[in-house]
Amino acid sequence: MSKKNKADMYLDMVALHKEVTGSCILCTVRFPSREKVKFIVDCGLFQEEKYQTSNYSFPFNPGELSFALVTHTHIDHIGRIPKLCKEGFNGKTYTTKVASELMPIALNNTAEILSSNIQKNSKKKSIVESSIPVFDSSKPLFEKDDVESAMENVIGMEYNKPFRVTENIEVTLFKNGHTLGSCYILVKIFYHGQEPIYALFTGDYSPENKFFDVDSMPKYLKDLPINLVTESTYGTTSKKIIAPIFKETVLNSIKNKETLILTVFAFGRMQEIAYELRKLQDEGLLDKSVKIYSDGKLAHEYNDFYNSHKNGLIVKDFLPKNLIPVLGYEQRNELLSNRDCKIILTTSGMGSYGPAQVYLPYYISKPKCSIVFGGYTAENTLGRKLQDVESGEIFNLNGIMTTKKAKVYSTTEFSSHAKQEDLIDFMRNFKNLKSVLINHGDSLVKEAFAKKIIEELNPKKVAILSPENYIRVGAYGVIKSYPAVDINFNITT
Repeated sequence: MSKKNKADMYLDMVALHKEVTGSCILCTVRFPSREKVKFIVDCGLFQEEKYQTSNYSFPFNPGELSFALVTHTHIDHIGRIPKLCKEGFNGKTYTTKVASELMPIALNNTAEILSSNIQKNSKKKSIVESSIPVFDSSKPLFEKDDVESAMENVIGMEYNKPFRVTENIEVTLFKNGHTLGSCYILVKIFYHGQEPIYALFTGDYSPENKFFDVDSMPKYLKDLPINLVTESTYGTTSKKIIAPIFKETVLNSIKNKETLILTVFAFGRMQEIAYELRKLQDEGLLDKSVKIYSDGKLAHEYNDFYNSHKNGLIVKDFLPKNLIPVLGYEQRNELLSNRDCKIILTTSGMGSYGPAQVYLPYYISKPKCSIVFGGYTAENTLGRKLQDVESGEIFNLNGIMTTKKAKVYSTTEFSSHAKQEDLIDFMRNFKNLKSVLINHGDSLVKEAFAKKIIEELNPKKVAILSPENYIRVGAYGVIKSYPAVDINFNITT
């Protein structure tokens, strides 16, 4: 094939998110017939405070999309799908069967939160749970009716079975350890007389999960000429520097007869940390007389979901034997006045939402308390603030001067994102890696990770996805980049 013909068919990709949340990749395929097909991979909600306004509009026409692909059901990857449909998208959304069952749980919860934020001046204060910023708007981004409408066009597909989404585009979903129901996605673009273009989207990736087996990559995929779009959340973090502290902290806290607060994300992290406590019980290290409470309506829904899908899990009994769900305001208040040694698992993971916004302000001033953040805490969240304040320091907490007396810990040992070594190992699978496009990470991390990939693997091209440029790829890898404003795809910067 001549050099000229290499660009007869191509795929343009632009990330609509600059950093970690709000994940959405707009893809435009141009065929030799000059027909164009547009689709997106994920459509998430922006959770960083500085990008909140980006939630209110799309820099493209949703009605022009032929279909959407979803890698997993974290809200920063699916949180704007109802809005997308509300604004004109009427194509199919493809994901895994399990993810298609999980989506309405997450999206209906988000709709409740958005509605609650609109009614925030109501006399009745509600505790909502999520890592979703408070929106200051006269109407929510979407409501439950919009979720129901969007779900009518969500199609759950099997792993490892190719399916056609258009006449010339085929998709295959592969099991991913990031979360229950997550996948990485192969998109094959083909046309008579042209070499196929293969684009593989990792989504948020992990090579393993405690709750289910992750299949090894099939040989045929390893042999394909791949344009890889990879996440980079922990692209500069080595597994070697992560020191496990959870087990020791739990046992020391109980030994000292403290109250132990464990902040968790409702989906995935709640179940994993509950399982770690269950293992400590089974090993005889954690006495079953120590009461364990779980607080968070959404987390309880996900616990029920895991229990209802036991046939697909290698871990079937993950809840502590004496777990007590907290079901309302009165029970929560009783816990605050209870001085007994106990463990409380509470959403949200970053501390700013859900029942955590009740427990943390109360317990941070108590010397007989340990608080563990079991995952990443973003800037300007309550979790980050409590970690940054020095022990014994007097600080302003929601308008009240407070002294930090509780012990506060943070650990990334439960992170469901691959670290640098895992991501590099994933790329080593491909015998014919045409190009690597870096996605989903802090700006500085993406650049540093790109350099590491070049040093370790030396693929033909490495590019960084952003809202500023389209990256054009063909069957032979990256062709070039274009400023987003220079192509007629309704993108503005």
